[in-house]
Amino acid sequence: MNHNPSHTYPAGGSIRTEEVQAYFDARAAHWDENCRHDPQKLAAIVTLAQVKEGCRVLDIACGTGAITGELLARRPAEVVGVDLSANMIAQARLKFAGTTARFVTSDILQFTETGFDVAVVYSAYPHFGDKAALARQVYGLLRPGGRFIVAHSESRQTINGRHSGSAGAVSTGLGPAYQEAQVWQKLFAVDLLGDNDDIYFFSGVKR
Repeated sequence: MNHNPSHTYPAGGSIRTEEVQAYFDARAAHWDENCRHDPQKLAAIVTLAQVKEGCRVLDIACGTGAITGELLARRPAEVVGVDLSANMIAQARLKFAGTTARFVTSDILQFTETGFDVAVVYSAYPHFGDKAALARQVYGLLRPGGRFIVAHSESRQTINGRHSGSAGAVSTGLGPAYQEAQVWQKLFAVDLLGDNDDIYFFSGVKR
């Protein structure tokens, strides 16, 4: 898909949490049938996030657990997945029963558990209206020296093209990685950026 320049995305703060929740609740049962993720790209993203054995990982807006399996493959002490949608969380719990993954239905901005080594926002960033609030919250949830990554396993153009459709009401446009990272640079040393035809990400370490 190509980005539709005529589409007007909601202003940063105008995405309503309850609308995002309802959107994903309604689609959870068939989400995995309709959404595919390249395993090699997932592995690359988790490598970029520097997930190490024994660390604690926060999987933000985890959905049904698209990247959770790859996170678990690195043998962390724990993966905590957080998502607004109770129905998406229910699917994730079924998929990862018996693992060290734990799933919580919550707005990440209201989540209070701290001390994480890595925070991952995979395939979800356009659904956050207030990016600065998210950056501040992630900063507070990570331990000193902890790392965050915002990533998509597709190009920015593909993501924006998809979100100009039915998801447009619960999405913002995804800007160039260097531009989106500026909000995070106030709190983190952003040291990794990628924005090409195959992948999109920016990542950094808590100052």
